[in-house]
Amino acid sequence: MNALVYIDQKRKEYPALDFLNRLAQSVAVSVTLLYVLLPEESQQQGEEILQRAARQLVSAPVNLLIRWGDPINVLLSEAHRDRFDLLVLQSGVRRRNMPRLEPLDQILTHSMYPMVLILRGKDRPGRRILACTAGWEERLEVTRAAALLARSLEASVTLLHVAAGTVPVMFTGLPALEESLSDVLQTDTVIARHLREAAKILAASDVEAELELRRGAPVDEILREVKLGQYDLVVIGRSRVTNGLKELLMGDVMQRLVSRVPVSLLVVGEGALE
Repeated sequence: MNALVYIDQKRKEYPALDFLNRLAQSVAVSVTLLYVLLPEESQQQGEEILQRAARQLVSAPVNLLIRWGDPINVLLSEAHRDRFDLLVLQSGVRRRNMPRLEPLDQILTHSMYPMVLILRGKDRPGRRILACTAGWEERLEVTRAAALLARSLEASVTLLHVAAGTVPVMFTGLPALEESLSDVLQTDTVIARHLREAAKILAASDVEAELELRRGAPVDEILREVKLGQYDLVVIGRSRVTNGLKELLMGDVMQRLVSRVPVSLLVVGEGALE
């Protein structure tokens, strides 16, 4: 796996690099550290920042890369210049504390990075992972990515599917009922087949996992589950559909989650992990 890490701030340590150290213990990872110079900075200053960060990487080979210009344009250009499987962005404690990388949706919707990981705050993700599946992605990228990370980080996974629709007020926000999930899994519907296949992937990865089924507004239910389940990493999908209602709905859900999920977030595109 080739990972590009965007180094945006001068820090004593980078949680993103600790994350990659842990991942590299079970997955072959090559890391490129990218720093985009500020107008007042010299190349030597950029090199010092990258060298300081590189010393934190002990489990993976590392390359250093310095660029000039607008960070958004640089990241979009690097996606076409080289083959990276994963882009890692480290935000601050606040959810939107990345002033040089706003708006993020340009990177998520217009870049060629198969996966984009947004690490938020000082916590290292890897204890509880919430994988949100739309149910129609035939290749099951979200599930595979969650299984890979859970196995590497020794984390548990909850696979959540939210069926759009309304429910009685008394049931809104309650955990999915086991009998409802069981009933769905016994059918021959698209979502049932998808969930059964996803469960097989998680079982084959030998990770602690469970399935959750909810009905309601996807963004609201996902945010509610994040809060109730105390997750530290959320995995969502990104579609390459370029027209029609599906693109509008999926793009809106992704963008709203990126701006509102308070913990680290992995956005997985079609064809990731191939």
